Amino acid sequence: MSELSKKNKTITVKQLKEHLKNEYPNKFVAEIYLETLENFEDDELVPDLILENLLLSEEDFCKKEENGNS
Repeated sequence: MSELSKKNKTITVKQLKEHLKNEYPNKFVAEIYLETLENFEDDELVPDLILENLLLSEEDFCKKEENGNS
């Protein structure tokens, strides 16, 4: 999987699934990517191309964690 996740070093498939289910604004797009993510293990890193297509970055997930810990 490392070939597909050269930039992403922290976001796992499980984290992205939760984000798509609960926070991603376009539910139609979220459903498409949730189906795609079924081909990956939850503990794998999300491929860079998927994050780029969803316009997400590691910072989007860091902000969520910081807000949750406040």
